[in-house]
Amino acid sequence: MALSNMQKLLLIGNVSERNTLIKKLHKLGCVEVASAPEIDKMAATDIRQDIDEGKVKLAKLEFCMETVKDYKIVAKKLVKDHKIDYVPAKGRGMFPIKQVVAFEDFEKTSEIETDVFTHIDRLKEIKDNIIQLKAGSQKERALIASLAPYSQMQIPFSKFKDTANAAVLLGEVKDTKLPVLEKIREIGGEFEVFASQGLCGTAIVIGKENYEQLQDILNEAEFARCAIEADKTPSQIIEECNAKLEENESKNAALVEEIMTFENILEDVRRLYDYISLEVAKSESRNATKATESTYYLEAWLPESEAERVNKTLEECSLSLAFTIREPLESETPPTLAVNNSLVAPYESVTNMFSAPFYKEIDPNAGVAFFFFLMFGMMLSDAGYGLLLTLGASLILAIRRPPKGELNLVKIMLMGGISTVIWGFLFGSYFGVSAADMGIWYWFNPIEEPMMLLVISLAVGLIQMFVGMAINMVALIRAKQPVWGVSSAFSWYFLALGIGAIALAGKVGSWMKIVGIVFAAIGIVLLMLSGTFGKKGAKKVSGALSALYGIINFFSDLMSYTRIFGLGLATGVIAMVFNQIADVISGMMPLKFLGVIVSIIIYIIGHVFNVAINSLGAYVHNSRLQFVEYFGKFYTGGGELFAPLGSQTKYYRIGEPAPAEKKAADKN
Repeated sequence: MALSNMQKLLLIGNVSERNTLIKKLHKLGCVEVASAPEIDKMAATDIRQDIDEGKVKLAKLEFCMETVKDYKIVAKKLVKDHKIDYVPAKGRGMFPIKQVVAFEDFEKTSEIETDVFTHIDRLKEIKDNIIQLKAGSQKERALIASLAPYSQMQIPFSKFKDTANAAVLLGEVKDTKLPVLEKIREIGGEFEVFASQGLCGTAIVIGKENYEQLQDILNEAEFARCAIEADKTPSQIIEECNAKLEENESKNAALVEEIMTFENILEDVRRLYDYISLEVAKSESRNATKATESTYYLEAWLPESEAERVNKTLEECSLSLAFTIREPLESETPPTLAVNNSLVAPYESVTNMFSAPFYKEIDPNAGVAFFFFLMFGMMLSDAGYGLLLTLGASLILAIRRPPKGELNLVKIMLMGGISTVIWGFLFGSYFGVSAADMGIWYWFNPIEEPMMLLVISLAVGLIQMFVGMAINMVALIRAKQPVWGVSSAFSWYFLALGIGAIALAGKVGSWMKIVGIVFAAIGIVLLMLSGTFGKKGAKKVSGALSALYGIINFFSDLMSYTRIFGLGLATGVIAMVFNQIADVISGMMPLKFLGVIVSIIIYIIGHVFNVAINSLGAYVHNSRLQFVEYFGKFYTGGGELFAPLGSQTKYYRIGEPAPAEKKAADKN
């Protein structure tokens, strides 16, 4: 379990055969093309346009998948309202894995490109029509809203026009300003109000000789003149708007129904997406080479374990080329490839979520796997919940049969469930019911003995921190700084032993206190010594004091592990509370069988909620402990993951299916 040693391929060949060579490297699936250095009389290959065109195509394919996904929710609602006929197509399910396709079949994917993009053009046209319909409907609704003040008016808008001797006005006034309009009658005018709340439609008639006086009243009333001049009444216009809205709704439903027919081409879209992704990757590989008119130069990384296979393939091929495979130079930084067994490999996703390991760094994944597994069970702490997680994850993995690198979260939950069963058995908790109540053996009950759980949590944290320090010591020794490495790690070991010995002195004897003081003193001296490395003059003193101050940070980091204690208690307490709620409500029911049914419902809802929320909490807080407290002791990170040609797929795996996969494919 370590990071793979990488080697570098240096190759020169006939420029007319470059595409064929890159295709061959793609088929090998173990070579990552790197940027070639500057070489006299060789120029970079500029095919940026091909790359950009490929990315535009990928954006269109993403648009298709996202549009169908988004409108699926709308379609289901329309089906529920009996507005369209739509039966969802069979998808990949909740836990999809990459489907396997043979290399030769995958290469034929270009044959469907024209048809797929023709469909996508139609999909874009449909979505544009839906947007236009939505805008039109919003316009109709806005018009209906603007007609609300005139809803009681029975006269067409066009009738409100000035006559030879009278001024006729139609507009809106807030209901709080209606009393101001009474002044109109005082100057010989009349008005009628068509609504009594909010904005009120108002018609005003007054002699033209009094129009100037009317203006002051209208300003005071904040009168807003109506801009509608239709030769129809408000109710007629509203009726037309509603008819238009119904028509738009019907058209929209038909368009949504048509969108959902694109579910039938989604597999082609996904396959084409992977194909174009690889074509872009190939173009970027060509772009990374240097070339003259007749030759090209290529550099690439490959794992040491694949060197023989690559060497044999290139020697046996009919291309005109010369190549060599060598070890990385000191100035080169190869990509990172972790090589771990099936138990550790899923936890690579946790490490990579923080940062990929730097090449030649000590692989942290084995430690992450062990401590993540250990702490997850302590945080969830209930054997019943662990059994649910184990069975659920096992069922998913049995159905999906994911290859290495896929469904890592499900695999982590499976191992977390096993850990939870173990710790739940030790803690004597089964769906919130104590083992003591069932007469089953258990180590201790955290709810009754919380300090015991706190001590174990801190002990686990202390061990993980010490392991991190040990890894850092090994890394420093490898870097030919053994004194620094030993002093930086053993300073904390001696300090911990010293503090522990002093704490036990009262039970063992006074001599233990002396031993503890000696150990603590040695630890402090080593700690101050470790702070002086890499510093000169007065900075050695400040470095030593700074290292001494690190004791505070050490205990602060250690206290972070109390979150194991907190989550472990919270899970058990919440489980007990749900059980008590179920018992109380069950006892309140008038009929016994009704009480049993209600309590079962509460048990199911409560415990499913508890296992879900606390599993999420265990994953998040566990990851945080790895990233901050554990990695902070030794981990550099910042590496680039090894990404060979052929690994850029999202939905398909290229290669020959395994026998079980072939059998499943034949059935389908």
